[in-house]
Amino acid sequence: MKFIRVISLALFLQSLFIISINAQEPESKFTERAPRQNIYVELGGNGVAFNVMYETRLNKRSDGIGLKAGLGGFSGSYEKVFTLPVGVNWLLTKDNKHFFEAGAGLTFLHYNDTYKYDPGWPTIDPYPVYLAGLRIDKKNSVYGHMTLGYRRQPKNGGITWGVALTPHFNQNGFWPVWFGFKFGYSFARK
Repeated sequence: MKFIRVISLALFLQSLFIISINAQEPESKFTERAPRQNIYVELGGNGVAFNVMYETRLNKRSDGIGLKAGLGGFSGSYEKVFTLPVGVNWLLTKDNKHFFEAGAGLTFLHYNDTYKYDPGWPTIDPYPVYLAGLRIDKKNSVYGHMTLGYRRQPKNGGITWGVALTPHFNQNGFWPVWFGFKFGYSFARK
């Protein structure tokens, strides 16, 4: 229960941060008619294994602060995992093609043990389990994530790709070495 309060406080502070940064964000020389939007698939990254992500800038530009959300997961021989990553990120650029990305957010994780035990055998509690270096104690949990990376995004829209270091953390610890690779499409309205 204490962790839920900490997550709630973190979301509240993140909201205040977004509002204050958005109000103070300097003018960009890369303005567009509408906020830049991206759709991409991510391997690794904020959702552990595989995600489909949607992202939008908060202002009519290709750089600056933005929001992202997605769906992901994977299925193995004895497990199924569903993830729902959400976050905020900031894109910085000098040439409107090569971007530095920094961000943070939360990922909801649903872990389901699908092993079929023989009748008459006692049911075994599968928890804790370890995913992406994090100890998961129950079926539904939330963990935090950060993003530090490079993104190639064409100035007039088109194919985009990137790579990032995406550390994860929860109440059980911090996993600093996790990577994400993204590939998708960037929609620009000049």
